[in-house]
Amino acid sequence: MGLCTTQKSTIDPILKNKQSSYVERERGKRKDKERKMVRLGTIAGMTLGAFLFWESMDKVHVWIALHQDEKREREEKEREIRRMRDELIQQAKERDSIA
Repeated sequence: MGLCTTQKSTIDPILKNKQSSYVERERGKRKDKERKMVRLGTIAGMTLGAFLFWESMDKVHVWIALHQDEKREREEKEREIRRMRDELIQQAKERDSIA
């Protein structure tokens, strides 16, 4: 019996070391997988964010361009109205000077 306990006590630390190193390796692998998943999630999130930003900036540029076009058209109409008004005033002055 004494021999068995001696052998058992020498085997147990060896098994313990093997088991603990196996567990540590598995934990390390799990942590590496978690890190890779976090990186992948981060990259996916950043890609999605960049896409949304790009699309929104595209919409902003279209909105700005449309408003600039509307502003130009409005200014053009105002110039046309001023020109017509000036012509009508000029014609009225000519009629008054003739009459």
